[in-house]
Amino acid sequence: MDTSRPVAEIMTRNLVVVKPDATIDRIHDLFEANHFHHIPVVDRNELVGIISKTDYLKIRHMLATTWSGETICQDMYKDMCAADIMSREPLRIESADTIGLAADIFKANALHSLPVVDDGELVGIVTTHDLLTYAYQVTL
Repeated sequence: MDTSRPVAEIMTRNLVVVKPDATIDRIHDLFEANHFHHIPVVDRNELVGIISKTDYLKIRHMLATTWSGETICQDMYKDMCAADIMSREPLRIESADTIGLAADIFKANALHSLPVVDDGELVGIVTTHDLLTYAYQVTL
């Protein structure tokens, strides 16, 4: 596997993103309808955060187990938005950065996705799945 190749060659370009004010129901629907595990949060094409499926499920679990009243739980859930559950200022990479650098960042930080940002604009996302797919195709 050539780890000196740019992440632009393996990243996903057609992204599903949400704005910071996206509802939890919208986030739920996106995770249910798609096979991805990360949703970038953008404001005016600028990356402001990322929501992992794990982040989302932790919030659902916390609300379900912390509050005894169903109405309180539903009201809190209804009032939450992407900005409330996203990881702010996520680590990011540029499209010209190498696949090897992405792998090193994943390993050092126990991450599974890196937004790809060029000149301040979100242009893609690279995931550990992308790396595995690339490595597997190269070794065949």
